[in-house]
Parts: sequence; structure tokens; C-alpha cells
Amino acid sequence: MKKTARVVGRILLAIVGLALVAWLIRGAGPERVASVLWAAGRWVPLVFALELVQLSTDYFALRTILGAHKHDIPAGTWVRAMAVAYAMMSLLPAGRVAGEVTRGTLFARFVGASRAAAIGTQMQAAYLGAIAVLSLVAWLVVAGRFGPGASLSLLLGGNVLFQVSLSSALLAILRHGRVGQWLERQRRRIVRRPVESAPLDPAERRRLPFRAMAVCAVGRAAQVVQYGVILAAVGGVVTVQNTFIAHGIHLVGASLGDLLPNQLGVTDGMYRLFAADLGFADDPARALSIAFVVRIAQLSLAAICIVVTAVTKPAEAASPGGSSTPPAGADARS
Repeated sequence: MKKTARVVGRILLAIVGLALVAWLIRGAGPERVASVLWAAGRWVPLVFALELVQLSTDYFALRTILGAHKHDIPAGTWVRAMAVAYAMMSLLPAGRVAGEVTRGTLFARFVGASRAAAIGTQMQAAYLGAIAVLSLVAWLVVAGRFGPGASLSLLLGGNVLFQVSLSSALLAILRHGRVGQWLERQRRRIVRRPVESAPLDPAERRRLPFRAMAVCAVGRAAQVVQYGVILAAVGGVVTVQNTFIAHGIHLVGASLGDLLPNQLGVTDGMYRLFAADLGFADDPARALSIAFVVRIAQLSLAAICIVVTAVTKPAEAASPGGSSTPPAGADARS
């Protein structure tokens, strides 16, 4: 019953998002939007390549968190885990969390369930921290141009505080003395069949993922460049300021629309709302097309990831280090 309710809820959210997109397109003029997208088509391969850069930085960030345990995970599992996580992040509501949980499930067979859950939490904290850094940079640019009291400035400032709070909360959960019990509950939710797990070294869960955050920040920097390319693709004036403004609008829309698949309708609406800030006051179709161009690249890559997931088979765990049966109460002591 719960599973059916989740499926129905996701379908309804997708319908709501599509309805918002249709309404926005109608307001901007369908023919005008189509014309802008057609002209932007030649830029899509570059936008797609920059999306791949962001996916690859997630891989390197995870390797910094795993440390020596990265060698315990077979190459095939790495490919499958990265592919399925990206597809879920792009297509599902709250996709980042769902993707991290699924990736952790695949890793758990080789590094232990508790370690996999801790790694996923650290990765999420690093990602949120990187988003906070880029939101702060965007806030400085927007506030410098339009003033700290401008609507976009206030939204970006709120996004900085929101991302920092979430990242700090996740790290606080890991550092808590009874984290082992929490991780065990998460393990039972994401892994249906029994997976043995050794007690997690407290030093591992208390380690702050600064290197992973730096790598994630590189990925977000590639996204800034991506939005500069998209701005050029839709006929905008490409400057450093305009590029950060375009990216800042995306960051706000992504946070506000996290519960909708691919932030359908929300990011689009943000670009329509702040079209004048990008110099598109008289041609909102160009602002609206920014969200469409990046979505084309994301959905294309997500489709490829789905195919990769379908044609690859899960690797068999062969006595992974750290997956031996723990003594009674070991998780609680970790």
C-alpha cells in the first residue's frame, strides 16, 4: 500500500511539474520557445560534456571518502552505482537522497553496510557544502549588482543558510555517539537481504569530508561554466556576472523544487521570474529556454545511465573487508 502511494505521489508530482512547464511555455509563446531551442541545439553537445564532468567529480569525491576501501569495490559496480545514482537524481523527487541510498546499497556488499551508509552521508554533506559555497559566490555577485535586498539576493542568502544547515546536521549525525544504531536502522531500510557489517571505526564517521567537498566544488564550478555556455546558446550576453546570476537562479530553483522530478516547473518558473535580471525582460522565452537546454542534456545522460544499469550485472561480493559479523552490540558502540 505504501509503495503504491509513493508511485501515485510521484506521478502526481510529475503531472504538476509538467502542467507548470506547459503554462510557462504558453505564456512565453510556444513558437518563440521552439525557435530559441532550435538555435541552441548546436551547443547541446558541449552542455552534455560539462554534465559528464559533474558526474565524474562525484566519482572522484566518493573515492576520497572511501580511502583505501575504494579498491574493495569492483570497477563494474562503480559503473553501475554511478549510473543508477545519476538516473535517480535526475528523474525522481528528492533524487539526490534516493540516488545516494541506492548507491550505498550497491557498495554495502563490498565495504559493509554501516560504512556504506556513513560514506553516503559524508558524500551528501560534501555536496551540500559545495552548493553552499557556490550559492555564496552567486549571492556576492547578485548582491553587488542588484543590492542585498533584491529578491534573488535574499533567496540566494537563504539557500546558503539552508545548505550549510543541512550539511552540518548530516555531519552531526555521523559524529553522534549512538550513530551506529541510526546507521543500522538505515541499513535495514535500504538492504532487504541480510548484509553482515563490522563495527565502524569512530574515526571514519567523524572525519570531515573536506577533500570531497573541494572535489564537489570543482563539479559545481563546471556547472557554472555550463550555464555560461547555455546563456550563450539562448542568445544572452555572456559575462562573469551574468553567468553567476544564471547559475544562482538554478541553485535557488533546484532547492525550492527538490520534491518535483528534475525540479520540473520550478527552475523554469525561476528563470521566467528573473528574466529581467538576465537581460531578457522583453524576451522571456530566452530565459525559459535556459532550463530546457540543461534538461535536454540531463535527461539524455539519464537515459544513457538507465541503459548502462540495464546491461550491467551486479558483481558478487567476495568476503569484503569490513563485512564480517560484528559482536553483539558492536554497532551501538561504534
